[in-house]
Amino acid sequence: MITIDIHEPGLAQSIIGQAIPCTVEDLNTKGWADYRWQDYKGEYVHVERKTWGELLTDLNHVEDQLRRHINDKPDARLIFLLEGMVVPAAYGTTMIKPTNRDNVFVKGHGSSIRLGLVYPWLYQVEKFVEIYTTPNYEATCIALVAFYKGDQKEKHETLHRHIKKMEFHVNPQVVSLMGLLPNIGPKRAEALIDRFITVWNVVSVSPEELSQVDGIGKTLSKTILRQVGRTDV
Repeated sequence: MITIDIHEPGLAQSIIGQAIPCTVEDLNTKGWADYRWQDYKGEYVHVERKTWGELLTDLNHVEDQLRRHINDKPDARLIFLLEGMVVPAAYGTTMIKPTNRDNVFVKGHGSSIRLGLVYPWLYQVEKFVEIYTTPNYEATCIALVAFYKGDQKEKHETLHRHIKKMEFHVNPQVVSLMGLLPNIGPKRAEALIDRFITVWNVVSVSPEELSQVDGIGKTLSKTILRQVGRTDV
């Protein structure tokens, strides 16, 4: 469940509530940010939402709020969500706002604060607080739902699908074979090297010889040899 501060737009309940349960509470007076939930371990996560207009109006005030959240709830994970769109202008920064027409945006209010001053501030703040951006409040609600759902999963596979940890092995031939054939796994790689001694021997034998190794079989033996470029298989 996501808890929403009473000062946040009423639209939050209708958008967030379509996907997950939510409730409204006076979070700010209790030292919490604007949104709060618990992850799969029961640890608290809270989100401070600010618009670009608020940030450009009083940068010091926003920084003070973030500092107080960190001090008041040191064991909770704090996220800073910055909402809206801006572009640099000759005098400072101009906010971009949507119109009634789809995909049409116009310039809105401006600020004398230059983006060249804001981005260094964001860069420094990100060393202590996670920062995310959204174009509007509807997108903010969608992001909150996504963050919440992600925090309910114990195992995250997004990067694990692409980044594989290479386990240390005393035999460099096993490591080399795993690098050449990352899908066979350490047990099969070790069995192949135990049988054929070197990587060169593994990729040079016939499919029939390869299939005699435990865990390989006829189909996988052909797949392995084709993977290393054996056109005769």
